[in-house]
Amino acid sequence: MSSPPSGSRAVWRWPLVLATATMFGLLSALLGEGGLWWALSWIALAAPLLAIVLCLARAGRRAD
Repeated sequence: MSSPPSGSRAVWRWPLVLATATMFGLLSALLGEGGLWWALSWIALAAPLLAIVLCLARAGRRAD
């Protein structure tokens, strides 16, 4: 059994991943030329929304 990660790296890991995905999604939507870039931007911009839904679902299960 491993111990839980501690320190600032553990705290900031997922916010940095989501921020990077959001920046990639915004830049690919603005600078990309067509189909593939727009599809990648949709996927990248949907990642933070998916994380929000999963966290809310997990919090809802704990409240029951």
